Amino acid sequence: MSLKSKYAKIYKYANFARVLNQIIKDNEKEIIAMNRDQMWEDGTIDVNNTGSMQYAPSTIRNKKRYAKFKRTDHITLKWTGDFHKGMKLKIEPEQFTIISTNVPYPGFSEGRFGSALGLTAESKSELRKLVKDDLIIGFKDAIQNT
Repeated sequence: MSLKSKYAKIYKYANFARVLNQIIKDNEKEIIAMNRDQMWEDGTIDVNNTGSMQYAPSTIRNKKRYAKFKRTDHITLKWTGDFHKGMKLKIEPEQFTIISTNVPYPGFSEGRFGSALGLTAESKSELRKLVKDDLIIGFKDAIQNT
């Protein structure tokens, strides 16, 4: 195979942003799972401040009585599960954002929990490794299978 044909096969990597966005889209479930785990397992409701916050005593009582997901040792933002189920990626040319189509109340994103949707530094590190591995595999495949 000629160099010209190999170049044509790997040309898609010349548009790195498009390739990267496709990798992000292909890993949407894993990215959303990272964000859900941050909230459920760690109680991270502010990706810029990874400490967990506690529910007020009255909220604990109500959550134990009425919530579908009864965990109360830290704030999980998971009462019925709709907020977590509604999480998805909004992919733009230069970035992606995690959103939820099921916000618990109007003004949720601007309020106290507005930074819950996103990745902590630790999750971003995991994502970088995942993206790097996918890029390397894709690039090797494009070179070797020409």
